[in-house]
Amino acid sequence: MGRKNKINRPPQLAKAKTQRNLTPAQRELEELVDKLLRLSTIPQQQNVLKSLENQKEISNITERVKTLEIGRDAKNSVDNRATSATVDNFMKWALENGAKLNGCSIQEFEGYELGIKADVDIEQSTLVIAVPRKLMMSVESAKQSILKELIEKDKILSSMPNVTLAIFLLLEKFKGDSFWKSYIDILPKVYTTVLFFSVEELEELKGSPTLELALRQIKSISRQYAYFYKLFATSDDPVSKLMRNRFTYNEYW
Repeated sequence: MGRKNKINRPPQLAKAKTQRNLTPAQRELEELVDKLLRLSTIPQQQNVLKSLENQKEISNITERVKTLEIGRDAKNSVDNRATSATVDNFMKWALENGAKLNGCSIQEFEGYELGIKADVDIEQSTLVIAVPRKLMMSVESAKQSILKELIEKDKILSSMPNVTLAIFLLLEKFKGDSFWKSYIDILPKVYTTVLFFSVEELEELKGSPTLELALRQIKSISRQYAYFYKLFATSDDPVSKLMRNRFTYNEYW
């Protein structure tokens, strides 16, 4: 969300909650999300060690949140993106829609998952890969979807294109019959960046300027999750109805 952006609760979140029949687990989850939103909105500490302590509190909450949300994560995407079927489906979809892949192919590399392999010697200035705009998930395509009205109303979505794309990607994933399904299926499920570090691994970064940047970004994404969880839980627009029972911390991360 960035250091300068302060989350203001949308009007619908400030209203009294409507009467809903919540299970104890659902009630606990909502209480945890409230606490997460408060903790992640605290300004970044000047002392990085204090920020790390703040992250430990956030981590404890998010681990419990993930436990409570087990079973809500999307079931309509493949578990292993490196299967030949997944790669073949992606290539078929891409080529049928105007993409070009000349002299190379998608292969699995041991220890690195999927990558592009050159199958022939490629001469300088030769076209290797071309992707038409229609295959690109963009803010423009998001504004042509059911997300359009929410982008116009919500200050976070209207001012942060990276967040808009994240929500749009999840919308398309949850739809099941998305035009981009073959692309979504082949996306990595995890990354080796600091955003996926445990608290113990983050502590190993003490003394490095990377730690402060990592803590700020992790805190920002946690805040975004809490904000949109509450938005989807209390709104009746088409996006919220689709996201309400599918939007989870794991999915957003």
